[in-house]
Amino acid sequence: MGIRAIIKKRFNSSGFTMIEMIAAMVLVSILVPGISVIVRGSLMNVAFTNMAVLANMEANYAQRKFIKDINGVSSFSNGLTDSTLIFTSSFNGSEYEYVIDNGTNTIKCSKDAGTPGLLIQRVVKDTTINAVNYASKFTYKDENNSDLGGSPSAADVHGVELTFYLLRGESFYKYTTYATIDNNQLDL
Repeated sequence: MGIRAIIKKRFNSSGFTMIEMIAAMVLVSILVPGISVIVRGSLMNVAFTNMAVLANMEANYAQRKFIKDINGVSSFSNGLTDSTLIFTSSFNGSEYEYVIDNGTNTIKCSKDAGTPGLLIQRVVKDTTINAVNYASKFTYKDENNSDLGGSPSAADVHGVELTFYLLRGESFYKYTTYATIDNNQLDL
């Protein structure tokens, strides 16, 4: 076997040619950006879904705590505003105060004038964006379920609606809870 046969055999291996390599690089350069956009979009959707789930869990806790405290309300106290709710429980005679605090973007709750505890944070008190108003507030209702305005007399209040907005990322999530006095409740 001569030198020519050895060289010819060595260079006729079954590897890739330069044309095949260029074609493969062109194909990769076309496909990778599209695939990366799809992967990025999927990851962003997962992140947004997680934010929404966490916001729902936090709001669910706040709403359940609010309803637990206000169920069995015996009377509302004076000093009611769209950001302050004060009532007395018929279960234990304790006075509860809920405050929507614009300074700390929280809803706080205190019992018998004690230290306020944090109910939920990152609450939007009053913000307007693109002519849409996001206002967390207490709305007071009379016996006919009509709105009593911002600072009603405690004797006129028969129900209260808590509406709050949570800011998570760049999204607002709205939650509303309504409770009313049950004058026919069973006293044990």
